[in-house]
Amino acid sequence: MLPQPATVVRDRVEKWFFAHFFSLLLLALSVAQAGVVWWVARAWMALGVPALALLSVATFAFNRWWIRRRPSWQRAPVDRLPRLYNAAVFTCLFCGLWLLANHAGWTVARYAHQALASEARGAGGSGHSAPWWPAGPRTTGWMGLFMVVGLFGWGYTFGQRALTVRRLTVRIPRLPAALHGLRVVQLSDIHVGTNMTPQQLAHFVDRANALAPDLICITGDIADHAGSDLELYFPILARLRARLGVVAILGNHDHYAGAQRVSAALARHTLFHVLRDQVLELRVGAGRLWVLGLDDRGRDWARGLPAVPQLAAMVREIPSGDPKILLAHRPDVFPQAAELGIELVLSGHTHGGQLALPGLRGRPLSLARFITRYDRGLFREGGSTLYVNCGLGVTGQRIRLFTPREITVLELHGSDSAEAAHACA
Repeated sequence: MLPQPATVVRDRVEKWFFAHFFSLLLLALSVAQAGVVWWVARAWMALGVPALALLSVATFAFNRWWIRRRPSWQRAPVDRLPRLYNAAVFTCLFCGLWLLANHAGWTVARYAHQALASEARGAGGSGHSAPWWPAGPRTTGWMGLFMVVGLFGWGYTFGQRALTVRRLTVRIPRLPAALHGLRVVQLSDIHVGTNMTPQQLAHFVDRANALAPDLICITGDIADHAGSDLELYFPILARLRARLGVVAILGNHDHYAGAQRVSAALARHTLFHVLRDQVLELRVGAGRLWVLGLDDRGRDWARGLPAVPQLAAMVREIPSGDPKILLAHRPDVFPQAAELGIELVLSGHTHGGQLALPGLRGRPLSLARFITRYDRGLFREGGSTLYVNCGLGVTGQRIRLFTPREITVLELHGSDSAEAAHACA
């Protein structure tokens, strides 16, 4: 069946958008930054739309110049702005969105009020109407700005320091008795480098070890960028301890940092099993568990592939009926994994959006929804379970809003065990 024209157009637009995402982001940040300054300045001086346009062009030119004059290893150009300035500009993006929404809301409300007042006059009512709301658009605009700045200030300070240990009990049919109660600790998206200090990493390693894991799984993005000091951070990471060892895969940032470089440094400093389209057999007494490690692949920097042939090839290496855990940095392969009968998939990549708002039925609304339906947390399909970890590190902005750093503890039980999921601070 040939794809529908609407689907083809949508795919082309999405491909173009993600290919130019960081340039578009820089443009949006600059316009929002100029817009917030223009809106605030209007309290003291008369500024029209031409002034906003001129300020936007000047701001974009300055930000672009600043990025180009500072060569750097980092992938995203907006990451190369000074940290405090970067945080202020990023906050302006959401302040600008609020001001746009505030203006649109007041415009709609004003026209609706005028229509109702006109209808009342036509029905013989008074020709004059009292002010319909005690506050005005400037008041609600300022209220929203203070709210956004307050939330982002919290996210850049206390929010990004918070750590959650999330515990889940996962049911796996036909799990050998010797594996009942096996404790798997998942770490993901550590991003050692600019946004992770050695002291932070040592603290996270100690917290993971204190959970007495039988197996530790690291689901990619161990390094952040080509400039990450692996010789400093990987000896600290090597202190992770688990009865059955530590299994790791690479993520997209590990590839940006140099996949061979990261793999070689892990081999030099740690005893981790680094799986790149490989299968590892673990034996516990008479029980046998297979861990599959998928190397990172994606349609672009953000979106993963819905299916990869390497995964099907790996599954064929495993005896039928044996329990399997798949480590896949991007969660988009989950439907394929479920179809292949993989009981548990562990992923990361999304960081839970890093920014989120409380949502309905306990699932926060996060920015990760724009790149995948598997944004964070627990998903089930048939007899398969996916867990998407929110990550230990950050990238781009050192901010977390209603999305704390995360260590996940998954306890495996057979089909007669109850399933549960809960979090503890």
